[in-house]
Amino acid sequence: MYSLYKNILRIFLFLNISLFTGTKMYAFGVYTSAYDTTQPKQTIQLPEFRKDTTGKVKLLQKIVSALQFRRNAHAREQQRVITIIRTVMADSLVATAADIKKLNEELSLQQNQHFDSLRALIDKILQRPDPVPTSDEGTEASEASPQPVSDADVASLINKIIPILQQKETIEQNTAAQQQRLQKIRSLYGRSPFQVDTLKLSDTTGITYTVRLAHKCKVMGIHPYWMGEKYLHYNFSTLSELNYYGYTPAEKKEPIPNELPLVDLAANRTFTFYMQDAARIEALLHDASSQLRCADTLMTLLLKYEAHGVNIWFGSMPSTHRKAFTNFITLLYNHLNNGSRHYRVAITIPPYDETGAYDLRALDQVSDHFLVDFTKAIGSAAGPLSPMKGDARKAIEPVISRLLNQQIKPAKFILLLSYYGTEWKLGADGRDLFTRYVSYSDIKKRFPADSMVSYDEDAVAAVVHQRDAAGIVRSAIWFDDANTLEVKYDYILNSGLGGVAVWPLGADDGYGELWDVMTDKFVQIDTTFLDTVPLVPRTEPTMSWWSRVMHKLSHELRMLKLMFSDPCQLMEDRQEDDDDFFAYVALFLFCITVLIGIYYAYNLRMKGFTWEWRKTVLRILLGAVFISAFFGIVAVFLNREVPFGMTHKNTDGTRCVTIPLADALFIFAAGIALGILISRFLLRPMMTQEEKP
Repeated sequence: MYSLYKNILRIFLFLNISLFTGTKMYAFGVYTSAYDTTQPKQTIQLPEFRKDTTGKVKLLQKIVSALQFRRNAHAREQQRVITIIRTVMADSLVATAADIKKLNEELSLQQNQHFDSLRALIDKILQRPDPVPTSDEGTEASEASPQPVSDADVASLINKIIPILQQKETIEQNTAAQQQRLQKIRSLYGRSPFQVDTLKLSDTTGITYTVRLAHKCKVMGIHPYWMGEKYLHYNFSTLSELNYYGYTPAEKKEPIPNELPLVDLAANRTFTFYMQDAARIEALLHDASSQLRCADTLMTLLLKYEAHGVNIWFGSMPSTHRKAFTNFITLLYNHLNNGSRHYRVAITIPPYDETGAYDLRALDQVSDHFLVDFTKAIGSAAGPLSPMKGDARKAIEPVISRLLNQQIKPAKFILLLSYYGTEWKLGADGRDLFTRYVSYSDIKKRFPADSMVSYDEDAVAAVVHQRDAAGIVRSAIWFDDANTLEVKYDYILNSGLGGVAVWPLGADDGYGELWDVMTDKFVQIDTTFLDTVPLVPRTEPTMSWWSRVMHKLSHELRMLKLMFSDPCQLMEDRQEDDDDFFAYVALFLFCITVLIGIYYAYNLRMKGFTWEWRKTVLRILLGAVFISAFFGIVAVFLNREVPFGMTHKNTDGTRCVTIPLADALFIFAAGIALGILISRFLLRPMMTQEEKP
């Protein structure tokens, strides 16, 4: 008899083809659907079944009748089904009751209840060698008639297969919906947040609104210095905060460069202050002067790069450092927030504080966030870095539950997840050995085929088993991919946690699916409605020439009044043409003043000081000069393009800061008066009679 496993494989191949095609099939024919217009309706007869395949035919008929086929199949899919059925049914393989029971046992295991795990199971079965008959009796036994398969076993098998295949279909539907959401988000890339659009409500009314990308919670990406220029491939719209790793006082460490183009690309940036050496940590925590120098250095660093906060990431500490560490964070927090600016302080904590070195209740008062570190491999059993369930020391759900019992707000905790996988050497005695960290991009390069990946449903992690030449599993790589991270991101949102931090950015360089799932889960479109506006211009009543003149004069008089009383209100009420009127008036008065000056100079030259209108014209000339200067100042005051104008363009949304024109003229007049008094009472008495004019 042929191998049990090859029998199972062929059954699964047949089921997969059956579910994902759109043809209704019966025992002796395949019929095209009424929606299929590629060819006319026809009935294709299958070959007669051989007697030694009765058991298998019965099984296949039951499975086909239970699953059915979809109705919108194409003709080429029909032909594929016919070819598979002809190949399978013409074979002499027979599905026995023992085969079905064995398959039911395999599918009862939770780790096999995932489509990709099921596919990996089939591949594993396919690699097993066929048994070789040792005698004629074995040959005769292989040709014996099959035992009938019970209806209960078939029903149990179908009930296990259907959810797995439906799960695959649901994943495909979710992927299509994700791409639609990503398309909407990407359409806003490069859009100014100040751009105003109008939504039509009716034929005559609309509403103005602005659209920008926002985040459902904090999305921090940590870029280590050794990633170099991989930041050029980052999607900064997905990140709400970029963290540079980092600064450390350790020796033989390259200092942070004077120029960091990376931080200029992020609107919100922070730094990580890290220390891993236990001796240096102890020296810092027990020396007040070292702590002050450290706080001053971090303040200088934040000011230099216009950063917004710092993340403290220390290595393991003993319980004796508990109070000293709290005192250091308190000093640092007060030092960074003793001015007008507020700098954020975050602390990276282990998922299980075995030594009790972190007093979370005390640190809660002097920190903004706690980054729960799921980036370290611990334990002696192979597994992922951040399992959802399992070991209470490193699994996300029990760890967060234990931290929330500290009566700290969930929004204070940020999950620090890794883009690295872990490679383990599997031991025969159950004790596994951690060998190294493997980046996501390296895993994808080594194992490009999805069929090699299995999933642990409890841990919510992907795993790839590596076999030796004999087919024995010797090592395994556990990691997170887009599927597992999606579940963990949902947990963050549903639990009300503060967000996610990714370590390290650049470990997935060359692959965009991790960016896609993070964008889909955390980035949202934020629409702000501003005001209701008419869609058609209002009809202004027809005004006479005199009415238009008086309306213009009253408007300009109001502008003058606001200039002398409230220039900020003037900035809000101004129209685009408010700059022109006083400029034209100033130009007109300037021309009149020039003509009066020419007239005065001509008569003074021709008639001398005996000219009877000399004083009168001189007074008129001086008055014209003062009036022209006044309107010239007003024109400059109203000019939007003058950088030192008091009512310049305010495009960045900052608060109006100016002074009334009356105050400016008063200051100017006070300066002139003060100069005259100084000249009259201080300088003039010191001059001799000959020096006086």
